[in-house]
Amino acid sequence: MKTIKIFETLIYCSVLSLSLASCADSEGYITPEAPEKNYFAVDNKATDEESILKRQFYKDNGCYLLYNDTLRNDSIGKKANGEVIYKTETIDVPYVMSSQITVAYKYNYIKDLDKKKAAIDFIDKYVLPHLSAKLKPYSWLLVNGITKYTAQDNAYTYDSEETTVVGNRATAVALETAFDMDEDESKQFAKDLLASILAAKISIQDASLITPFTKFSASLYETQASSTPDNDDSNLELMQENGFICNHLFWGYTSYGTFPSKDEDAQAFAKLVVEKDEQEVRDMYNNDTIIQKYLAMRQIILNLGYIF
Repeated sequence: MKTIKIFETLIYCSVLSLSLASCADSEGYITPEAPEKNYFAVDNKATDEESILKRQFYKDNGCYLLYNDTLRNDSIGKKANGEVIYKTETIDVPYVMSSQITVAYKYNYIKDLDKKKAAIDFIDKYVLPHLSAKLKPYSWLLVNGITKYTAQDNAYTYDSEETTVVGNRATAVALETAFDMDEDESKQFAKDLLASILAAKISIQDASLITPFTKFSASLYETQASSTPDNDDSNLELMQENGFICNHLFWGYTSYGTFPSKDEDAQAFAKLVVEKDEQEVRDMYNNDTIIQKYLAMRQIILNLGYIF
């Protein structure tokens, strides 16, 4: 596997903060500082076509639009030898500070303006109509591709290609393949994206709010079944017998006989709710636990503000 050293692939990521006040002056008063610049927003003086697109997108949807994960790369001074010092801020890029395993993402940017417009059209048509204000991300990062790397001991190893990454400040979407999709393929891609957004939102909810769903399988999450299947079909059959509709993955591979994690379970059912109505689910699964989990997840998603 290809390994890339951290100093070759990462730019140090600083954390955006808003200062509310400065230190006291000689009279003992606190003087407010001007708010730090919002690096998600387009400069009010910018008149290029891309800036106009971004400004209109925010006006229409209340969330920011990005085509690059670098928010800023500002000169903030010089070293004694004259070398310029830069402050760089990026979107949700993990920075390895210990030997603990984490992940990072590298983005393949959309360069062509017409493709950037097509990316907006896709989000506008297939995704945003289903999201209430509280489900919309703070910003959208629309790119061609997303490559995931696993990081350990200050080195990155290639992991996989991703279609979506949901972070605290942005939802990144890889749209290169979507540009050539037909109507049905576009709708399915959008459902996968919506399920990822919903699963991320569900994962940060207070446990009591999702207990109506998790109570059915709480005792089984990431435990081992009494028997271990030897192929994908028999493993999925075992999962469904126990109220699950997905497998547990370990490093991208099915872990036979191991029940899914809570997050895997939630994402699978969020996708099911987005894709199928109740009657379709009843026709697909002859399992009362699966039906009850579907209904519980549907209600949770409605409570979060999803629009069917």
